[in-house]
Amino acid sequence: MNLKRCNNGHFYDADKYMTCPHCHMTATANEETVALDASRFEQAGGEGPTVSLQPEEPSVFSDAVPGEGDKTVSFYKDSLGTEPVVGWLTCTEGEYYGQSFTLKSGRNFIGRNPGMDVVLSGDLSVSRDRHAVVIYEPKTKIFIAQPGDSHELFYLNDKVVLNNEVLSPYDVLTIGNEKLLFIPLCGEKFCWEDTKNKEK
Repeated sequence: MNLKRCNNGHFYDADKYMTCPHCHMTATANEETVALDASRFEQAGGEGPTVSLQPEEPSVFSDAVPGEGDKTVSFYKDSLGTEPVVGWLTCTEGEYYGQSFTLKSGRNFIGRNPGMDVVLSGDLSVSRDRHAVVIYEPKTKIFIAQPGDSHELFYLNDKVVLNNEVLSPYDVLTIGNEKLLFIPLCGEKFCWEDTKNKEK
């Protein structure tokens, strides 16, 4: 992962994207040309055909490689052969009280959608997709809380997160009605690369 920061303060993987996907996502979605497929037309009560203009290409956030069925290999998957846990979010208040959610290297998207990395499907105050993001950047060994694509806000230690914020152990993220305690595994005292190097 080659983590870079754009002029607007977003962190992104420069190995995947030439420019910041956060800044250009709206423009890209609006400017994208979508080919019409006649099989997708439906008759709507005699008022003429209607068609869904949803693009079939993967979004800029998708792990899928266009034209391939394989997923992008993560930092640890490539070097260790597995995707180990780097930390946890543990719910201390809300629908998921007492439950924990594992964090992996790179981006961890939080939302209600089952496709999210941290799924909070039982709390309707949480946005469906990308309400918030928690990033672990393995080269600098830091965790970052980042606003998602949602219009809804979330909070770090009761302060609204509008930009990227470096996380410290036992910080509390408030997402919807859920309070999630941040517990890191990786950092200055431990990282998975060190265990791999010792084996060699």
